[in-house]
Amino acid sequence: MRLIHLGSLFLSLLILPMSARANNTADEADVAFEVGNEAYAQGHYVEALRSYFASYRLVPNRNVLFNIARCYEALTRYNEAYRYYNDLAQEQLSNSDEAEVRRSLERLRPKVALVRVTTEPPGAQVLVDREDLGVRGLSPQTLALPPGRHKVMVRKEGYRPAEETVQLVRGRSAAPEFKLELITGTVELTGSPQGAEVRASPEDAVLGRVPGTLSLPPGQHVLHVKAPGHAPAQMLVDVPADGRIPLQVALRPQEKPTGRVIITANRDNASVRVDGHSTGFTPTVVTLPEGEHTLEIESRDVRPVRQRVTVVADKDTKFHADLRYAPPPVRAASKSLLSVDEAPASTTVISQEELRAFGYTTLAEALAAVRGFFVSNDRSYTYLGVRGFAPPGDLNTRVLILWDGHSINDVWAGQGYSARDLSVDLEEVDRIEVVRGPGSALYGTGAFFAVINVVPRESLGVERKVEATAAVEALGTMRLHGTAAWDNGRDSALLSVAGVDTRGAEVTPMGGGLPLVQGLDGERAATASLRAHLGDLSFQAQFHGRQKQVPSGPYGTVLGVKGTQVEDLRGFVEARYEKTLSERVSLSLRGSYDASRYRGYWMYRQPDDSLRRDTDAGRADWLSAEARFRFNLSDTNRLTVGLEGQGQLRVEQESFGPENGNAPLISQSRVLLSTYLLDEWRLHPRLTLSAGLRLDKYLDLETAPLTPRLAVIARPYDKGLTKLVAGRAFRAPNAYELDYNDGGVTQMAAGELEPETITTFEIEHAHNLTDELRLTVAGYHNRISNLVVLEAQPGPPRCGSPSGTMECLVFSNRPGETLAWGAEAGLHWQPGRFLLVDLSYSFVTLQNASEEVIASAPAHLASGRLLVPLGNGDLRLATQATYQSARGGTQEGTDNGEALLLGVGLSGEFQRLRYFAGVQNLLDARYSLALGTERAAAPVPQYGRTFTLQITGSF
Repeated sequence: MRLIHLGSLFLSLLILPMSARANNTADEADVAFEVGNEAYAQGHYVEALRSYFASYRLVPNRNVLFNIARCYEALTRYNEAYRYYNDLAQEQLSNSDEAEVRRSLERLRPKVALVRVTTEPPGAQVLVDREDLGVRGLSPQTLALPPGRHKVMVRKEGYRPAEETVQLVRGRSAAPEFKLELITGTVELTGSPQGAEVRASPEDAVLGRVPGTLSLPPGQHVLHVKAPGHAPAQMLVDVPADGRIPLQVALRPQEKPTGRVIITANRDNASVRVDGHSTGFTPTVVTLPEGEHTLEIESRDVRPVRQRVTVVADKDTKFHADLRYAPPPVRAASKSLLSVDEAPASTTVISQEELRAFGYTTLAEALAAVRGFFVSNDRSYTYLGVRGFAPPGDLNTRVLILWDGHSINDVWAGQGYSARDLSVDLEEVDRIEVVRGPGSALYGTGAFFAVINVVPRESLGVERKVEATAAVEALGTMRLHGTAAWDNGRDSALLSVAGVDTRGAEVTPMGGGLPLVQGLDGERAATASLRAHLGDLSFQAQFHGRQKQVPSGPYGTVLGVKGTQVEDLRGFVEARYEKTLSERVSLSLRGSYDASRYRGYWMYRQPDDSLRRDTDAGRADWLSAEARFRFNLSDTNRLTVGLEGQGQLRVEQESFGPENGNAPLISQSRVLLSTYLLDEWRLHPRLTLSAGLRLDKYLDLETAPLTPRLAVIARPYDKGLTKLVAGRAFRAPNAYELDYNDGGVTQMAAGELEPETITTFEIEHAHNLTDELRLTVAGYHNRISNLVVLEAQPGPPRCGSPSGTMECLVFSNRPGETLAWGAEAGLHWQPGRFLLVDLSYSFVTLQNASEEVIASAPAHLASGRLLVPLGNGDLRLATQATYQSARGGTQEGTDNGEALLLGVGLSGEFQRLRYFAGVQNLLDARYSLALGTERAAAPVPQYGRTFTLQITGSF
């Protein structure tokens, strides 16, 4: 009750002053009016004018206007008096008042020089003598001016300006008349059929016929073309001012009856294309032959709507496009395009707009703010951690990385590339699909914790043929990228080359009393790629090479000595054939050749203090093939059946030894045969079931891993989405783990290993707070068995020089199960492509894991991303913040990997240019990561503040 009284009191206090102010204004105007009357009565006309003007400003009033005119007349300023009488004559007056004003005008007419300006059409702005004196009113307009010569000018939008000089005499009136010329452009009509009628709308009069010309105001016009026996058409033309533009008419013979499609959208002026041709803007009505047609409705900052519609003869078909932002579709979750909501897994898609706005140049940078991911860099390679798991020594072997569905992980060591060992930059990337959880049910080995599909763009578009990028970055980095493309709307080809040269950190402080390393952190990389589409056949090829100096002293090498470095070459060629065989059956065939080459150089100090350069290497060549059939068993049930095969032509490796003095180790080439199936069944509009199963048979292994995945996707209520996923994945031991040894000096070959396996249970629920704002919570449980680790061989010592003086290291399967329990949460708001707020948090705890595994993962991860357009949207501001707790969870601090990283960037487009300027690690956070004694002599310092300046032009 007390709150109600207080609220009433507050409202009364708010309203009363407003009423008082309104009354005070009228009172003040009355006082000023009375003061003016008194001054006028005493003959003080200037003082009276001041008061009348003050009153008129407060409350405009016809009486005040009349008194102002009287004052000017009393002051013999007849021009001003006539103007105010004339203004008053335009008002709605009583008969008596109108007669009084007319008498005043007649009385002044002999004393002033008048000019009456008329225009055709009326409504033009009238200016006198100079434009900077301002507009005197709109035509028709009568002005009182001093006698003499005056230049009268008129202006009206869409018409050419006009002017005339008049000679004015007191007591007389001049009456210049202007016929304004409409500014037009010319449309040259050609084509067929001859005689076709052109109208502004179906109901308007005929503007012209084919062939012929039309004169139209500048700007975009939708012309309706019609001819007997032909289907009418709508054509969009942009008419230039005082220019000519050709318009080719090609009406199709009206072989079929026509119907109308009434097209609307939740956004006006969205562009409309029918069967690939522009037909205007929403809302619009198009007449089309009966049958199926493809509608495309597009608008800025939202995803286009593409829909097939069936036109019925002599009937209206209504189509409404609900234009909203939606994440790009994802293919990696089921090997077919699905929306993020339909994908049978926890999925994140990073769009091309995000890649460019945040300035990501590597896959690892793009993944750093993705829920559940973290990144490590030992100055040799960049490593991805997923949901608390990134064991030292792992070369991303438990994350499957795809390039448009083609596996990038090599077969020698299973390495997945994630930084500039994958590609120089991400300029060719259209989107990145991140699918969490086991993916072996579709992809086999390596799809252990996640599948990441990097999807490149298909072309530069129909209008642009060449694109060039130049960038300058911190650490002495120069980067160039060039792309040439051809696209005719159906077939396309795209060739790109890129290169980067990085000087690296000037100083690398390894800590622990070790000396500072000066330089020796350089990196060079080059990428060439080709993509082509010709009907149902497509082709892609990529070649990438990289050389990286290593300043961190891995494998006991000498710090600060030039020569320790790694070199990688990776390439593939793939051909695909995809064909819809019938309404219910489609076929996809794929064949590829892959090659990978690795060589490491390592500098060691000998007993006599001289230096020795050792080397190791790995090489592999392999062929792959896949056949996939998709059966639409019903409108609600789709079955996918696939067969895969892989034959390793060569797998070779060299152990540590003197340069040019190592013989290849014996490695067995592997043959793999696989089959899989995936059944996607919509049991109810709110319930979908996805069940997958894959069998992999390695001819050199006794086991044949069988990996299932079951996903239930439910909408328990209108704004809710729940995913329940249970699945199993495996990772087969690779040639490096099975066969690598150094001749018994430190390591023996394992010979036989069991595949690693993981069983995952996951639940994810999303609630849409609005159409654009989504809250997501998730929980998961992982059970990992047969984890392959490098450890001391049990039994008596067998290695060393001489033999038997030290324990041997050997890869073996770790007994027992490693358990992980995790929880995740995210808040995502994205009403448009360039407006984004994304927040996420992840927590994980490990049980029965080795000390090395526990020490390599942060328990807490948090990230936030903000993308906002500035001005008209062509300029965008992006900021990103990520936090990772100390790794191992035992001791906080930067020495244990705890870090808060903040980045900011500005990006945008100007005509044919695209630009980005950004700073990464803005706060210059300094932190180190303990990545194992094999990888570095001490915890490896991560890079501090860096920057990127990039510009791209396309033509």
